[in-house]
Amino acid sequence: MATPSLPSSSVALEARPPLARVWWLALRPKTLTASIAPTVLGWAFAHAEGSWRPVPALTFLVGFVLMQIVSNLVNDYADFERGADTEARLGPARVTQKGWLSAREVATAAALAFTGSALALLLLTQAEGWTVFAGGAFCLAGAVFYSAGPIPLGYLGLGDVLVLIIFGLLGVSGSYVVLTHHVTPAVLLAGLSMGLFSAGILAVNNLRDRKTDVVAGKRTLVVRFGQRFGQWEYTLAVGGAFVLPVLAWLALPEHAGGWLFTLAALPLAVKQIRAIWREDGGALNPHLGKTAALGLVFALLLSAGLSLWPQTTP
Repeated sequence: MATPSLPSSSVALEARPPLARVWWLALRPKTLTASIAPTVLGWAFAHAEGSWRPVPALTFLVGFVLMQIVSNLVNDYADFERGADTEARLGPARVTQKGWLSAREVATAAALAFTGSALALLLLTQAEGWTVFAGGAFCLAGAVFYSAGPIPLGYLGLGDVLVLIIFGLLGVSGSYVVLTHHVTPAVLLAGLSMGLFSAGILAVNNLRDRKTDVVAGKRTLVVRFGQRFGQWEYTLAVGGAFVLPVLAWLALPEHAGGWLFTLAALPLAVKQIRAIWREDGGALNPHLGKTAALGLVFALLLSAGLSLWPQTTP
């Protein structure tokens, strides 16, 4: 990376958990639903049309989850190298900063995950075409350059838009396209909803880290515009994710009332929004996983609606 590693004296050395546990923490499992949920939702749209092929469906899932793992590992490595992760960090443990794994080990794991995701993408490209390759290549590039490279996108405040596109629009539509070879307005609208949940996850992260991000030169939107902006960003992102299905119910004939199944999760969303306005610092940590879980619940509810409510258009 562009900046050298921090000296070993700045690393918070603690008793290392068992190695398997360390690697599990490095993957950030509580947030992996950000890649699983849009994939499942894309499957549901395809299945509602009578299109289901397990091999491309599962290949997409493996490749997409590995892409998120690439993003998580590169972020762990690169933020440590740039000095964004220090002893002052309020977030969950980062294995490089804690000294539990070396920067080289984390970078090697990221390279292996990248290779696996790229292989899945090549298999899908061979079977489904170059449109799939273009979307997948964009996702992999975003996974790396969000945190790494000469000018990481996350340090420029572009991460919010990036996750909306990758874990929303491209996640849902990509999962759908590999099964159907086309895309519909309904799928794109659902993808936008899922992307808003991912933007919400990032808003929580940036709210918690805003003070240390300033020191590290990480100019997230919350750093640029302040705490209230971040709280409103989360409110509008999570709230907007529930407004879109209502608009779809009003404007799109496909699946009609199936869109409204998502409103069953609205009380959970209200609870999360209230927490974001009341809590700060390390107290925000649980809401990363809870927002990711909320996105998964939303995807499962909409998937159920698509399954139970018949398709009303060809």
